Amino acid sequence: MKKMNIKLPSFWKGRKQKPIKSKPRKKTIPKIDPHHCRCFSIPKTHFRYFEIQMQNYGYSEPFFEDDHKHIIGFTKHISEYYQIHVKLMRTGRIEAEIEPPQDYPIAHLNPTHSFSAHPELNVLLTTIQIPYKCKQKPPDTCIHRQIIPPQNPTHRDAFLVAGGIGVALDLFLNEGKFTGTALNVLSKQVNKTLKRKINRRKYL
Repeated sequence: MKKMNIKLPSFWKGRKQKPIKSKPRKKTIPKIDPHHCRCFSIPKTHFRYFEIQMQNYGYSEPFFEDDHKHIIGFTKHISEYYQIHVKLMRTGRIEAEIEPPQDYPIAHLNPTHSFSAHPELNVLLTTIQIPYKCKQKPPDTCIHRQIIPPQNPTHRDAFLVAGGIGVALDLFLNEGKFTGTALNVLSKQVNKTLKRKINRRKYL
């Protein structure tokens, strides 16, 4: 059987294959959160001291709060319609915001009324005498804060009254089926919150 001699085209002779260039990765620009200050951090060796001092200065740990992957959170009323909410992360970074308290549920859940607590957190960390670091150039949302207060927010007592009436009607007309379902959901949420809080306390 004869061997076949395959001749390559002339343009392939002496031609070097160009190396495949990988496309440069796009730099990820961190998103600026207009509702939280993330400029401050404390050393991990002072986590426990931070917790004690926050409690000494009248801050309390809310039971229900959004999960920001933080170790512990504290709140304190600063006026009728506002509270400061401080969260400590595993890295030592602190998130802080001014927001309507949970006494006004709808306003509390609306991020429009929340804004950075940069100056308040600066004063707080200085007052409790804890070593901390701060960004040299805070974002504009921490310097020029946009404050949009809630207009005539509804207090939670009104929702409790409406909820009580709803439970009574459900028990009378539907043998409490909706109420039972709601209690089961609440029970699961409570257990989930307790487990999360217990697991994260190991970082303190």
